[in-house]
Amino acid sequence: MQLSAGAVPEHWTIDRKAPAVTLPAPSAGQVAASQGVQEATTGNWWLQARNGTYQGQTCGTNRVDMVTGWGPMNLTLTQSRAISSQWSSSVSVDAGKVSATVGFSVTDTATNTESGQWAVPDGKFGTLEAYPLFDHFTFDVYDTSVGDRYVGGGDAYHPVGYCYNHWAN
Repeated sequence: MQLSAGAVPEHWTIDRKAPAVTLPAPSAGQVAASQGVQEATTGNWWLQARNGTYQGQTCGTNRVDMVTGWGPMNLTLTQSRAISSQWSSSVSVDAGKVSATVGFSVTDTATNTESGQWAVPDGKFGTLEAYPLFDHFTFDVYDTSVGDRYVGGGDAYHPVGYCYNHWAN
């Protein structure tokens, strides 16, 4: 699991309630179905997304919620939010092909409802924050118009829960 840059690992808690994503098995049928999606949405159906690989979990960098208070007390943070899947590619490949490769819709959102708790020490002012938790996948892009040549790659992130960060001053 990967935390945001500068994060202190012992201050983070991971809450994942979503089932693990499994990648689709590559087959000739999937490639043909994926090509059909590409033809319907863009003019370049030669580009293919392939080799979806699960890289692990990563915490997002955009805070979705926060609570604070003086100890001794328990801070509780409950949120139910729609978080968008995210993806990027070094070449302009169709989202439908990327979705077929990584096993989830890269243009969809997922709503996760979760709670985090942390006991603030006596006499300290505590903070509890929530960030989205993503399953991270990478993929390769090939151009089949020039002999099935590798032309780039990308990353896709599927929201599966929340990361909680806490500290006291």
